[in-house]
Amino acid sequence: MVKFCLQCKSAFWGGQYCPICPGEIELLDAALPENKKYLAELNIDVRPKYYARSSMLLSCFGFVMALPLGAFVFLRGLASSGNVELWAGIGIGTIVFISWGCWYLSHRLFDKQMEGVEVEDKEPQLD
Repeated sequence: MVKFCLQCKSAFWGGQYCPICPGEIELLDAALPENKKYLAELNIDVRPKYYARSSMLLSCFGFVMALPLGAFVFLRGLASSGNVELWAGIGIGTIVFISWGCWYLSHRLFDKQMEGVEVEDKEPQLD
């Protein structure tokens, strides 16, 4: 969960106290409704983190599902005919197409979501 410090205006992934500020300045949870009023004061924007996470999930899904699907196509085709080269090429092509397609779609999704983020007055936190 994303938490932020009102003193240094930075955001962090979890934790109870700000690691930057001296003393024990408590971090506020960005998801709580009572803390939403402070988000406009921050000098960073945490939306890119959430947008990047959704894009990473889509690309990870593509890379994870491409290999089993390509292997299935290869084995299914090999069982119906004995042409190893043909079905190996189709299976590898399936893996490459699905992996690249999901990567491309995740890149487009991230760019589309980032259109609404104004970078001029806030620094996007991409770490």
